[in-house]
Amino acid sequence: MVDALRKLLLAGLGTIDLTEEKAKAIFNDLVARGELSEKDAKELVSSWTKRAAEQRGRLQEDIEQGIQRALSAMGIARRAEVEALKAKIDELEEKLGARDASAAESQEPKA
Repeated sequence: MVDALRKLLLAGLGTIDLTEEKAKAIFNDLVARGELSEKDAKELVSSWTKRAAEQRGRLQEDIEQGIQRALSAMGIARRAEVEALKAKIDELEEKLGARDASAAESQEPKA
């Protein structure tokens, strides 16, 4: 019974994202009815929540990668790229300002 339940839960994990509290409620109900031991219920809840978290993490990574590919295909720069360009512009403006100031000083008539 436990193995069949475990297989069913793990199979449904990809399509159903139960919260830990909902999973605990389901397993507690099975324990109360005597269909599952408390130890097995705790193991199943732990396994369920761990796998659900892993699935959410993978899904989030897949979504982020898809978004990055779409933005890249549209020619839209990422925030990090824009920030790097701003930093480079600031650096170049600083150098240009220093060079202009130096050039202005050298052109001033000496008394």
